[in-house]
Amino acid sequence: MSTNSEQHLNLILSSVLRSKHPCWKNDLSSEKTGILAESAGLRQDIVVVHPNGLPVIIETEIEPARTVELDARSRLGKTLKDAGNKIEQSISVCYPRYLATVSQNDLNEAILSAKFKFCVHYDKGNVYKNSRWPEKGWIIGDIDELAACIEHTGLSESKMAYGMEILEKGISESAYHLRRNGKVAKDMLEKIAKKLNQKDGIQTSRMAMAILANAFVFHASIAGTHQIKSFEELKNSYGTLLKSSILDEWRHILNNVNYWPVLKIAIEIFSPIRDDVSNTIINKLTGVTYQLISIGATSQHDLSGRMFQRLITDRKFLATYYTLPSSAALLAELAVSRMRRDWGSAKDVTSLRVADFACGTGALLNAAYSAISSRYRRSGGDDSEIHAEILENTLVGCDIMPAATHLTASIISSAHPALPFKSTQIVTLPYGERSDVSGHPISIGALDLIEDVEVFPIFKTGMDRIRGDKEKNKENISLPHKSFDLVIMNPPFTRPTNSEAESAGVPIPSFAGFSTEIEERRQMSKKLKNMKRPDMAGHGNAGLASNFIDLAKIKVKKGGVVALILPATFVSGDSWLAARKLFELLFTNILIVSIANSKSGKTSFSADTSIGEVLVVGTRKREESNNQSEVTYINLKNRPESILEAIAVAKSITGCEGDNVTGSIRIGTDIEFGNYYKSNVGIIGANGIEDTEIISTLMKIPEKKLKVPRIDEVFDIPITELGSIADRGVYYRDLYGRETTKGGMPRGPFDVEKINDNETVYYPILWAHDAKRETKLIVKPDRKGIVRRGHESRANKLWDQYKGTLCFNNDFGLGSQPLAACMISTPSFSGLAWTGFKSHNEKFDVPIILWANSTIGIMTFWWKGSRQQGGRARLSIKNLPSLPILDVRKLSIQQLEKIKKFFDEKFTNDLLPANEAYRDNFRQEIDKFLLMDILSLPEVVLESLKLLRLKWCSEPSVHGGKSTNPLVTQYQM
Repeated sequence: MSTNSEQHLNLILSSVLRSKHPCWKNDLSSEKTGILAESAGLRQDIVVVHPNGLPVIIETEIEPARTVELDARSRLGKTLKDAGNKIEQSISVCYPRYLATVSQNDLNEAILSAKFKFCVHYDKGNVYKNSRWPEKGWIIGDIDELAACIEHTGLSESKMAYGMEILEKGISESAYHLRRNGKVAKDMLEKIAKKLNQKDGIQTSRMAMAILANAFVFHASIAGTHQIKSFEELKNSYGTLLKSSILDEWRHILNNVNYWPVLKIAIEIFSPIRDDVSNTIINKLTGVTYQLISIGATSQHDLSGRMFQRLITDRKFLATYYTLPSSAALLAELAVSRMRRDWGSAKDVTSLRVADFACGTGALLNAAYSAISSRYRRSGGDDSEIHAEILENTLVGCDIMPAATHLTASIISSAHPALPFKSTQIVTLPYGERSDVSGHPISIGALDLIEDVEVFPIFKTGMDRIRGDKEKNKENISLPHKSFDLVIMNPPFTRPTNSEAESAGVPIPSFAGFSTEIEERRQMSKKLKNMKRPDMAGHGNAGLASNFIDLAKIKVKKGGVVALILPATFVSGDSWLAARKLFELLFTNILIVSIANSKSGKTSFSADTSIGEVLVVGTRKREESNNQSEVTYINLKNRPESILEAIAVAKSITGCEGDNVTGSIRIGTDIEFGNYYKSNVGIIGANGIEDTEIISTLMKIPEKKLKVPRIDEVFDIPITELGSIADRGVYYRDLYGRETTKGGMPRGPFDVEKINDNETVYYPILWAHDAKRETKLIVKPDRKGIVRRGHESRANKLWDQYKGTLCFNNDFGLGSQPLAACMISTPSFSGLAWTGFKSHNEKFDVPIILWANSTIGIMTFWWKGSRQQGGRARLSIKNLPSLPILDVRKLSIQQLEKIKKFFDEKFTNDLLPANEAYRDNFRQEIDKFLLMDILSLPEVVLESLKLLRLKWCSEPSVHGGKSTNPLVTQYQM
């Protein structure tokens, strides 16, 4: 049998790759010399020159491919002879050995079905500091995955970062000059603010300049098409570029070509600016534009969108955290991979309906569009041919920010900026009081769409559709219930009880955007409340994101996909219970992706937030059923850093659909990027956990079973819920709340003050945390209740009903606090950080406290609690009664007496913070006493528990990055 040379394989591979991207038909070459300026005689295996992007050199070799990486790295830093572009990235590709012996007649098909090994090499500017992705090992993928790698390698992350600096500097300086001159032209600033539905201010001015910068860059990118003049051509005879010339050209473009999403709002912002001010701004923004074009940043993913979202004035209360491009790509790939379509059929692709009802600046819609169009390209299609139809009919985006919807349309249209389109289905929704709109006096943005309305006449609702041209050929927008193939969103997280907003003096923060008036907010809240139905997930304490789940449920079709970014509390927060039940009832193949990382801001998928987040993906069941949905938890070690890495992670996640309950999420052959765990009992809270053995152990506790690593036997243990053996104490607001009840009285009868040293008080309270005085099992109260005049009877009634000595932590700082529960030194109330319980039998208090502070006890608390921030677990007063606890009712009198004796001898011992349980001798003594002396488990359990304890203390969400984090390598496993 003849042997195929590497050169021949390269020619066949190149031919196949040309069918995977329409732009590669003319921009991909193989086995050519004279390509590099520095090494003109050197033959290059494969070279791809991305339009408006980076050139990528691909070096190949048949396995074992001992020199392929050296060859690929040697190309970095070189320049293309003709174009002058620098080679920043190269790819090493290993052919499987069998391809060398495949018949040449079958070689094309063999390439199409082969699995290749490949990796990417990056030039960071120093020839001795080149980097590699993945850091070690190889990606193994088929021809489509290799094509995707080549495509995304053409995007320069370093130039993106540099472009961000250029843009931010230009926008800030332009806004400065706008405002400096605005001191004598306040009407100018007010007119600009009005166009953006904002109050005038520095952030509003920056937002306006971001929109103008986007228009300048977009103009430059389409100049030379449709007879559109460049900035140089628009200069007058003195070489000056005037505002009037730019506006005339933009109006010409609108009236004769297209691009309304970008230019209409830019014209409205630019027009009021005085000529003396505009000259300075033009110089700044054209300078920015030329710099961005020179580095190719205009072809990178939604650069302006990143900047724009940072500048939204109402961000604090609307919580419109920007979705990182890599996170958006991960979520979109996970969602689109579930769609069953003939990706080579233009009809099948353009018939899709994809919506983001909280689109912001379009990161998720853009990512979904990219995931869909790339599949069309890989199937041989030219996505430019369906671009207009996708924009006009497939993608639906809604937001309350007019500038945001324009930018969304701008971003998704920039995939093919020279191609015109007509009306989009991207709309600005009315928000707040709408006295000028008949029949809709109050609007709450996209949540209005929950109502049973299918076709919205725009002129009657106040909606503003973003158009591509000047024709108003579609005045209605059709958004039928159960009609969307994909609903993908990063909804706002605000909630009406947001304490941050309360302290800032902003009541009802869910609707505090756009400076809405107090009464207006109340009406908006009332409207949302009136939409509530028994089968809906919306809950005020969960925040608006829970209401957007209802919207997604209503709009997605059976068999369609919902993909959301939600706060991590979705998985375990009591306010999210209805949302979890909704998912379990209506969706199948539920996927929950989280990040197990101890660094602040690294457990979220959005930018600029320290709040832990999860990706939630589900497929709407064809028929509703009470059958328990399988949930797969994906716990990543880190957030994907690039779009290329996000796609690789998504591929690994979709590959864990077999029968294994647990396993690894990998990038290539050698990098474990996370783990997965499958639950067949619904949503259980297994998010953000690095070690799946911990999940296996804690899942069994509510089932009254103890399963520890390295032991096959599962042990029976007496477990019940805390609420079945003890009654919950008073809620702290019922002690001191000042808000007035319907009877005109303050909610609570007490004022709360600190206790002085050695002071004897009538109404003691264990109120706050102080880690230094919480090292022992018995804790003294730290506050006193002062009865408000005229409320003595109410105070005494509360005292008789709720005083007690058993208290549970509801805000457990695992890195500083030792106690999940404690005994108060004297009968007391519980306060802000603690929840009191009164046992059904006072003899139960001590065994409850010991169990709660054992290793299994603190792990169970952490498992049950919400872990939205590293090193902290929260259990609300509503959720604490469901905490699994030792069923002391099953203990004999002798066992109870034995426990009491142990407690009396040991209660003065100190405990270390929970995350140091691996080296806490007293906690380990409690473990041994309870498991062996009381429950009579074999001693071998303690050895396995030692390992489990160490593993748990090594979890990022337990140690929270503290220096007391155990170094696992120092311990014998």
